[in-house]
Amino acid sequence: MKTNLEHIFAAGDVCTASWSLSKHWFQMRLWTQARQMGAYAAKCMACDVWGETAILDVCFDLFTHVTKFFGYKVVLLGLYNGQKLGTDYEIIVRSSERTEYVKVVMQDGRMQGAVLVGETDLEETFENLIHNALDLSVYGEDILNPDIDIEDYFD
Repeated sequence: MKTNLEHIFAAGDVCTASWSLSKHWFQMRLWTQARQMGAYAAKCMACDVWGETAILDVCFDLFTHVTKFFGYKVVLLGLYNGQKLGTDYEIIVRSSERTEYVKVVMQDGRMQGAVLVGETDLEETFENLIHNALDLSVYGEDILNPDIDIEDYFD
């Protein structure tokens, strides 16, 4: 987060994160990321004073954003729109009118991202599935079957 000027650091919209340490994180210039980057910039400043190198925080491992839109909880996880995946990925969708919308992005049988709208209670399970890169190909579209408690398998 250090700039090319001595003792000047930057975070949020004024900078571009150029690291590529995590497959499932990307910069989107949202408030949540600006806050996380601000905390990381402070850590970088302290480490600079102490002559140490700041290590990236876990919040930069997986893109996550949670908000409310028209009264619905909206959770975006990982590469929720196929970002950085090219054209070789599959999208699986489950939708219940006016209740919930669940979309997962799969590549090579592994979950890469998800969009959760409504009270799905799937965010923690899907976050773990993305992080652990488990092969889910045996489940196919049943990964979103509401009659299967997928969280029991992977929580």
